[in-house]
Amino acid sequence: MSRSRGFTLIEVLITLVLIGVVTGMAFLSMGNAGPRDQQKLEAERLLRILELASQEAVAGGKVIGVEFFSKGYRFAELGKKDWQPELRDDIFRPRTLTPPVQLALSLGKADVKISSAPVRGVPPKPQIFLTPDGDMALFRIQLAAANSASVFTLANTAQDGLVLSSAGD
Repeated sequence: MSRSRGFTLIEVLITLVLIGVVTGMAFLSMGNAGPRDQQKLEAERLLRILELASQEAVAGGKVIGVEFFSKGYRFAELGKKDWQPELRDDIFRPRTLTPPVQLALSLGKADVKISSAPVRGVPPKPQIFLTPDGDMALFRIQLAAANSASVFTLANTAQDGLVLSSAGD
């Protein structure tokens, strides 16, 4: 008479615990990106959102403003009297950069003094405008972190449009 052999309850439990530990370690390691990786992620996100906002301005026939802070940025639309924060579209919601990443802005060849974060109740004062004809001012945004030698630069140039580059390592 043959006896069928399966897994014991202990074997199944040990296997489940091992799978859980390995999965937990994998999730923890994904969240520990270095400063350079955080800078790159923030720079690429900003590039894509600006491209999308520019397309939205052209398609919607409206001017979209972008206000930058050292710790983030927000989009705005022109109301009847002044600029209003963009609140209807989750894609254009206010963004806070992942610490320790910080942003610096230059328009043309002049550095722009920016505050660290928006002040509650104060209407936006955009530094960059995305127009329905696809125009955008020439600018340079640098994303740096105190604990990283890398600097990512997002620039709008007359020749190439939006360009992302990096320096240092």
